[in-house]
Amino acid sequence: MHIPDGYLDLRIALLMWALSISVVGFSLKKVSEKKESNAMIGVISAAIFASQMLNWPIPGGTSAHFVGGALAGILLGPYAGCIAMTSVLAVQALIYGDGGIFSLGANIWNMAVVSVFVGWYIYKALERFSKNLGSFFAGWLSITLSASFVGIEIGLSTAFKYSVFVATSVMAFWHGLLGIIEGIITAGVVGYVFSHRAESEEKLSKKAVTLIALLIFLSPLFAYLAEIVGYAEPLENLAVHLNLKDTQTYNGLFPGYTIPGMNSYLGTFLSGAVGVVIFLSLAYMRKYASAD
Repeated sequence: MHIPDGYLDLRIALLMWALSISVVGFSLKKVSEKKESNAMIGVISAAIFASQMLNWPIPGGTSAHFVGGALAGILLGPYAGCIAMTSVLAVQALIYGDGGIFSLGANIWNMAVVSVFVGWYIYKALERFSKNLGSFFAGWLSITLSASFVGIEIGLSTAFKYSVFVATSVMAFWHGLLGIIEGIITAGVVGYVFSHRAESEEKLSKKAVTLIALLIFLSPLFAYLAEIVGYAEPLENLAVHLNLKDTQTYNGLFPGYTIPGMNSYLGTFLSGAVGVVIFLSLAYMRKYASAD
């Protein structure tokens, strides 16, 4: 769902930057007003970053990966969740070239604003009936609506010659299907975390770090399998069929989550580990800063 440079014209890109900056700025203000530690923002960011590296093929020529906006909102609240997702998207764009710098404002709006806040409000509306049901629909509908915004943005862009209806229909259809998996994962993680909240923070942190390490260890295998079968994300398939041109020139320090000149499997593992270390370092810095 990451939009690369070249899909949005200047008018749409600047509009999305303005909208995203306003919401992220307000979220930073709300988070800074809280007295408690925000160390979990780093931990959740690391987990979402690692989860997004796992791509699995879906019949029909596309692939899926976990987005995590609804999960971030449910576990952290909408404002801290927005900050967590924004940090993930910024690192992905700046270090890995995943999504363009020019289009980063749109990616933040779609996955750190729409996905997080929509997921949060859907969950709060349904949790009185069932937390599992609320988490599932939050994950499912948030990713579908986020994908719809991608379709609206590229459909309105002069860089794209087809209508908003065409772009939105394709993105919403595929992510509506993929969103079922997003919803299942979101419900499972939320149910597990909420059922273990009585345990100590230290114990939960050790479990979280262990899970993140496992995700990073598996990420090269998923990348290898996705490459073998030749699957691509819905936005990539849309670009091929509708002649969208990727003009992105900056590909990051670790382009495509690899290290140039290194074995692809090892490069994916090490580059992913770097990203996780960044987020966990921020988490521990926040934890010890609040302790002082």
